[in-house]
Amino acid sequence: MLISITAAIDSGNQTIFNVVDSDGAIVDLTALGATIVTVEVCGPLINNGSGVTIDSTTNDVIFLNDTIMIKFGQLKLKSGPSFYYPKISYITAAETEKQVLVGEGYATEIKLKVIC
Repeated sequence: MLISITAAIDSGNQTIFNVVDSDGAIVDLTALGATIVTVEVCGPLINNGSGVTIDSTTNDVIFLNDTIMIKFGQLKLKSGPSFYYPKISYITAAETEKQVLVGEGYATEIKLKVIC
C-alpha cells in the first residue's frame, strides 16, 4: 500500500497512522515492547548521505498501541518537486536493532512531498 503525504517544513502538523501488518492485522507496538519509534529518510542527497531522523524521544513521534503520530515537517527536508520515502522502525528493550514497519520495498510505503 502506498500512502501519499504532504508536509510543510517545520510544521507541527501530525499525521496519524494505525499500524497493520501485510495481512491487515493490527500491530500493537506497546504489546511488542516498543520503546522507541523512529522515522528516517536517507539517501545521497540528504544531509551528505547520513540522512535525517526524528523519533519518539521527542514529541515529533508519538506512539501508543497500534497508533503512531508523526510530525513529518520536523524532518527538516528540502521542499521541491521530488519525493522522499521515509522508513518507520521501532526498537524494544530486548531487541535493540531496528524492526522496520514501513518503508520502500515493504508492504506499506510512504511517498512524502515537502512544501514551504
